[in-house]
Amino acid sequence: LNDGAVWVGKGLTTALDATANVRWGGLSIVANPMLLYNQNGAFELAPPVWAAPSEFAYAWRRIDWPQRFGAESFTTWDLGQSRIAYDLSWARAGFGNENLWWGPGIQSGIVMSANAPGFLHGSLSTNRPVDVGIGTLEGQWVWGGLEQSDYFDPALAERDRYFTGIVLTYSPSFLSGLSVGGTRVFQELVPDGGLPFREYFLVFQGLFKESQISEDQPDGTDARDQMVSLFMRWAFPESGLEAYIEWARTDHAANLQDFVLEPEHSRGYTLGFQKVTSFSAERAFVLRGEMTQLESAPTFQLRPRPTYYEHSVVTQGYTHKGQILGAWVGPGGNAQWVGFDWYARWGRASFDFRRQVHDNDAFWEWAPANDRSFDDHDVSLDFGVDALVFAGDFELGGGVTFTHEINRYFYGPRVNNWGLSASARWLPRRD
Repeated sequence: LNDGAVWVGKGLTTALDATANVRWGGLSIVANPMLLYNQNGAFELAPPVWAAPSEFAYAWRRIDWPQRFGAESFTTWDLGQSRIAYDLSWARAGFGNENLWWGPGIQSGIVMSANAPGFLHGSLSTNRPVDVGIGTLEGQWVWGGLEQSDYFDPALAERDRYFTGIVLTYSPSFLSGLSVGGTRVFQELVPDGGLPFREYFLVFQGLFKESQISEDQPDGTDARDQMVSLFMRWAFPESGLEAYIEWARTDHAANLQDFVLEPEHSRGYTLGFQKVTSFSAERAFVLRGEMTQLESAPTFQLRPRPTYYEHSVVTQGYTHKGQILGAWVGPGGNAQWVGFDWYARWGRASFDFRRQVHDNDAFWEWAPANDRSFDDHDVSLDFGVDALVFAGDFELGGGVTFTHEINRYFYGPRVNNWGLSASARWLPRRD
């Protein structure tokens, strides 16, 4: 989760990257190429319940989120966090491949995170908080393209997808430590003739479907996939406490009345906190907790179920190169996480516990027709320990994660998995 271009399959996964930074006046360049190798060993796959063109496709719904990337080991490369940008006063224009993380979440960003590889995009953004008298504003507006993996549907005539999104954050001067903001994103298939110019301003489209009603769209439903979120973060530096929330919708409300009556329709949310306790200038203990809920609300009993990251027209879903752009819990998923970190002069040690519910939307759709009971939910429990040690110009890391999965694929047995990791990074320091 949140490992960018890396996709971890069974066996050995290796990533090698290098970073160089250049700055000249307002121009800055970051080069961060990555070379990745996946042993990609075989394991039992869930048989798709839809007419998937590939045996490796995600089993429970039509989305470009493969269970396995083919039957062989493979080597790939990626641009990583590479970018080029130019700063002018308080604004920045850029082009790059770096991951975008929007919202306050530590483990999960519902709309944008580092869970998938970065995608090529251009952007306009602030390069520092901008004083507006009653506080400060920060923002970013992006345009880019998303790619399909090789294990979804190669027969699709329209595979290219256009993406655009915006994030704005306001920090009031009269409430110290508070930040509030919002995001909005769109993706759509690119037609043969290209995109009309107005599509570059989609983020300013009306929030309700009624604003899109036309002869071709009598109910306001269009072919674009959109998502919107609101978030808040409040930090209290004196006590070392921070609390945050992100609330999102993956479907337009028809109008204001629809939103007032059923604000929970298509909603997802993340709640979290972190508390720092300092024992000295060189030692600190951090307790963190977070929960993310993307399972559909009960409104699906009377109206269509808009599952997160899935779309009826943009069938690849909210993905890039076969990975979810948003929260790692995936469509219909829920998760709870608690972590403990110990920071000292020598480095950091961490312990994590995580509970993940796999695609409960699929369970509720599939279970009644297949005579499944309440105790057949697919749930994983993860226990992890890792450390990072400073050794001169090197950072040495390692960890172990134990996973116990109950009802794998809803019908399977309990299974266990061990994950081992090791890393080394050389950071030459100047005197």
